[in-house]
Amino acid sequence: MKTQPAMKNLVWSLLLLGATGYRATAQSTTLPAADKEAIVATLQHFQKNLNDHKFSEITTYTTPEVTSINIVGMLWQGEPAVQKGHQAVFDTRYKDMKFPPLDVAALTFQLLTPEVVVVTKGSKPLPPGVPPHPQTANTTVLVKRQGRWLIAAFQNTLVDAKEAPNDPTLKKD
Repeated sequence: MKTQPAMKNLVWSLLLLGATGYRATAQSTTLPAADKEAIVATLQHFQKNLNDHKFSEITTYTTPEVTSINIVGMLWQGEPAVQKGHQAVFDTRYKDMKFPPLDVAALTFQLLTPEVVVVTKGSKPLPPGVPPHPQTANTTVLVKRQGRWLIAAFQNTLVDAKEAPNDPTLKKD
């Protein structure tokens, strides 16, 4: 599998930051309001495309080397594959699906550098008639390029309803 150089650099940078115990200063860990608004606008554009299925617009809010892992584990690398994969799935399986507006209050923003942010979100159950995945959680990595926040990578993961109550981080000791 051939990895795009920019994506490989992003992945290595994120790994190195974690491995070295990088701790940003208070100044660099605070996400400016204008950046948060721009990030939310990018995510809302993607959410809009989940409903209108106009994935030709994906090139306006992703990096050329964007990587996506979908809800069933398919790995799509690069804008053409991410666009093609989403278009095909939403023209068939999710043809009549309507997702609710993006729940901005449910988003968690982790600023890694002034140009890299990780956004996580848990999702509420999908509307009736969409088995077998009643709940998902996702992670999105955005990078700031030429003053614009673009999606560089994202993953949507199924939440196992039977195992969710066993999450050790939610248990009180």
